[in-house]
Amino acid sequence: MRERPDGVRLLELAREVLLDELLPALPSELGYSARLAANAMAIAARELEAGNAPREIECEALGHLLGDDHEASPGLANTETLDEAIQRLSWRLAAEIRAGGRDADPGVFAALTEGARARLKIANPRALLEHKNDA
Repeated sequence: MRERPDGVRLLELAREVLLDELLPALPSELGYSARLAANAMAIAARELEAGNAPREIECEALGHLLGDDHEASPGLANTETLDEAIQRLSWRLAAEIRAGGRDADPGVFAALTEGARARLKIANPRALLEHKNDA
């Protein structure tokens, strides 16, 4: 049986066609829009490939920081989605920061950095490389 490309590969192929074949044939005023669509395809492919991992990393980091470590998944209550858990934990951390309860807590920076890196791996992995080269 012949292998069929998965969603990630289909997005990659469509992006290649857009950039290599269609973009050069488009009027220059449509170039920005075409590159925007190509970047969106790349982000979508990375999201598909990564699955829930980036959000799980962020949720776990926040859950550990706030002492909200549930057995199944740190930071995740039984009935909430991963995104709901991240929002709940983020709001809780923000409230603690506003109240001054997290001043000089190095764990805050570490947890927020870990979540940001996980998101950047999907949205703009080159930013991580550029930051690494600047350091």
